[in-house]
Amino acid sequence: MTECLSYPSIAEASPNFDDLIVAFASMEGDMVDQHFGSAQGFYVYSVNSHSAQLLTSQSFAAAAQDGNEDKLKPKLRWLVGADLVYCGSIGGSATKQLISLGITPVQVKGGPDVDELLESIQAQLAGEKAFWLQNIINQKTKSSAGNFAEMAEEDWDEE
Repeated sequence: MTECLSYPSIAEASPNFDDLIVAFASMEGDMVDQHFGSAQGFYVYSVNSHSAQLLTSQSFAAAAQDGNEDKLKPKLRWLVGADLVYCGSIGGSATKQLISLGITPVQVKGGPDVDELLESIQAQLAGEKAFWLQNIINQKTKSSAGNFAEMAEEDWDEE
């Protein structure tokens, strides 16, 4: 595993607001091989058309796939700030909760390679984007423009 810093949430790890922040549910970081609810690890990358950089990773205790919603809370809290989360499978409740946080879950089968998924995302960012990816980018752009507008309207005290 590549050495990286640990953060209370992904939002604190993201250095560039323009990059996509992509999390992968993975035991070792090399392939997507975990069910979201029982994932024991997430690896998070900052991705643009030119690069994909590992930002952080987080381990979680083993959890049974038993419908216990409390097991999702630490993962959801930590994933705040991500744009996408790739996982091997995911339940309806977790999907709804991620979407409510502005995170798009992507379910992939067969344990795809993280590097190949990153290359695919980068290729789309450099060229024609899939509809779902364009929607994420539009939301991200809209959100950053709104945040800037809010900051511009604030009263600034100069000392």
